[in-house]
Amino acid sequence: MLVFPVVWLMVVVGVYIAALRNGMRALQWAIAAFFTGPLLLPLFNSYKRLAIQRARAKNDTIFRP
Repeated sequence: MLVFPVVWLMVVVGVYIAALRNGMRALQWAIAAFFTGPLLLPLFNSYKRLAIQRARAKNDTIFRP
């Protein structure tokens, strides 16, 4: 019974950290992940990939620690 909320919150924190690392709006993605949970992960990965491609097309620098 306790596993479901813990996994849900881990997804929220994971999406927040991934959005921060990739220069996306972290709070917006964290709120979306809070309401949709793991169902947001495919959408997030697609958006992240498109954001990286957009940055490469503009010859921007990509920060990767």
